[in-house]
Amino acid sequence: MVNDQRPAPAYLDEITLLMQVLIKADDPSIPAAAIMAALHDHLESEEFATSLYLVWGVLGEGEWQAERAVEAARDWLALDHDDREAVRRYYDHWLYEICGYDRP
Repeated sequence: MVNDQRPAPAYLDEITLLMQVLIKADDPSIPAAAIMAALHDHLESEEFATSLYLVWGVLGEGEWQAERAVEAARDWLALDHDDREAVRRYYDHWLYEICGYDRP
């Protein structure tokens, strides 16, 4: 197995700050919307931006899932974003196990 240790993309600084705001917010839907907006500009250029966008899209569908959003944000903040394998495991969990997307 190749150990992929590319540095985390710079846009993650903005996302991480928004995740920190979200877990402390009285109304997490506001920073969640800001996360979606921040990700939108990176969908074409960043490896994991689309996956994160899909997770937050599901969390915001129908009845707002504030508790799940806070859980997703806490999990995100616990990640070592330079460890691509750990990031992949986060997406596997949130995309397929929690959000219910079909595995490719």
